[in-house]
Amino acid sequence: MFLKALRRRKPIVDLLRETQGQKGGLSRSLGVMDIILYGVGSSVGAGIYSLIGVGAKEAGPAISLSFLFCGLACIFTSLSYSEFAARVPVAGSAYTFVYASFGEFAAWLVGWNLTLGYGVSAAVIARSWAEYLSNFISDSGQEVPSYFTKLDIEGVECNPLSVVIIMACTLVLCLGVKESTKFNAAMTVLNLLVLTYVLFAGSPEVNEESLEPFAPKGVKGVAKGAGLVFFAYLGFDMVACLSEEVKDPQKNMPVGIIGSLLVSMSIYVSLSVVIVGMAPMELLGSLTPISNAFKANGCCTIEEMAADVASYDDDASYQCLSCKGDDVVSSALWYGSKVINFGALFGLTTACFTCQMGQPRIFYRMAKDGLLFSKFGEVSQSSMVPLFGTIMTGIMVSSLAFAVDLESLANMISLGTLQVFTFVNAGVIILRTSRPDVSATKVPALLVIFCACIFLASLSISTSWVKGLLFFVPFLLVGGAVICTAVLMSVPRARPPNSFKCPFVPVVPLLGIACNVYMMGSFDKTAWIDIGAWLGAGILIYFGYGIWNSTLRDTNEFLLGRDVTGG
Repeated sequence: MFLKALRRRKPIVDLLRETQGQKGGLSRSLGVMDIILYGVGSSVGAGIYSLIGVGAKEAGPAISLSFLFCGLACIFTSLSYSEFAARVPVAGSAYTFVYASFGEFAAWLVGWNLTLGYGVSAAVIARSWAEYLSNFISDSGQEVPSYFTKLDIEGVECNPLSVVIIMACTLVLCLGVKESTKFNAAMTVLNLLVLTYVLFAGSPEVNEESLEPFAPKGVKGVAKGAGLVFFAYLGFDMVACLSEEVKDPQKNMPVGIIGSLLVSMSIYVSLSVVIVGMAPMELLGSLTPISNAFKANGCCTIEEMAADVASYDDDASYQCLSCKGDDVVSSALWYGSKVINFGALFGLTTACFTCQMGQPRIFYRMAKDGLLFSKFGEVSQSSMVPLFGTIMTGIMVSSLAFAVDLESLANMISLGTLQVFTFVNAGVIILRTSRPDVSATKVPALLVIFCACIFLASLSISTSWVKGLLFFVPFLLVGGAVICTAVLMSVPRARPPNSFKCPFVPVVPLLGIACNVYMMGSFDKTAWIDIGAWLGAGILIYFGYGIWNSTLRDTNEFLLGRDVTGG
């Protein structure tokens, strides 16, 4: 009975019934352009203004290929998301989708990873926002006291300034969805204007020397870079979180999810080529790569940049990043770095804002299912938002932002996001093969074998443990994945949904799974230990509270007990 509780699923018809005619629920007030701007605002923030520098340390100038690989992987996943979001237009995003396909325990773990993707990401982004604000103020001739961004508390470097943006976003979110939508649209448009300037002003400064060697660590470096920056594509999951607040979701959700992804991918790939081509990797840094690229070109020639990197002393700063107005080579680019520092505030604000908007919706859906305290499931009658969850998210993110390191968390957040996307892809296959004449364990078992083959193939390539006579091992593992694909294609299908359908099931979802799992294999042991500890904490909470308070506790909605594909 205990194992059945872990596998109990909520049928789609029940999920839809809960949102129809309910009092005190979320209001459907968002159009397709609103959700596209939410998706772009969520994605094009930390990924552009911070993660280019972080990912380039592994991929080199080929970070553009890392962003492209992530984008292509996400296209497959976005099609699975679109089917779910149109079929189950309920708040909760991947958590809700997995609840309907895999069951309660898997859904809880996915929801817990989404907390990592939203709540912790918001804290990371807030730290980057504080860094850009500090740089902008310093460039204006005023010095920011060090204790605002680097306050040492018992050996921990804390950042009080990052709390400011979190509290501001929390306040706007508490006002309501309409006010939040206007705020996000304004910030996103301003951010896109700044990025357009970066593209056109930076393109002429791209030089071959900065792009060589293009991929210093080869395919392994590109794959690892892709893993580092993957959580930058979380935006279309944010769109899915808003399903319960979108008008005509069967039509608008697929457009919003796929549209926001394509816009974000185009921005990432084009801008990453420009930024890494403007200056050596060392000058870009991890926190402010775009403004550093412009400042370096404003202060120095290509030859001077190379000499500065070669003669760098750990006890000093780069000369090409510390020149004053009288010493510049290009005034336009030097002043451009100031514009970018200011413009980055808009992009990072929208990214932080949308992360904080998505997190309470996850809490809201979990509370409605009984897996979290009921207070998180209450909606304010005046603002029509989950007020308690929004405030608690603000408090949680503020606390985390006080002491968060971007590079140490980027791996864990991306790994958690990859796991979420893998479950969503697999969930589409589960629902499409949910029939009385198909064994309930056959398809999940094949999916596990498929994932294991791809993961081991990735691991063997990234760790180089298949040298010599074992060079053929990855090919055998890929062959095993192909066999699993063939068997899955032969499984009888259930009736497809009347709304948007992911094409070529199971091939498209399996391609999404393969891309996601391959990137998982590129992560180092530390990232897996971190995500294991995070999931372990989530499991303790589930067994301590969720499993005993689930709304399905006294029902028989188990994996083997009822058709869940209705609706």
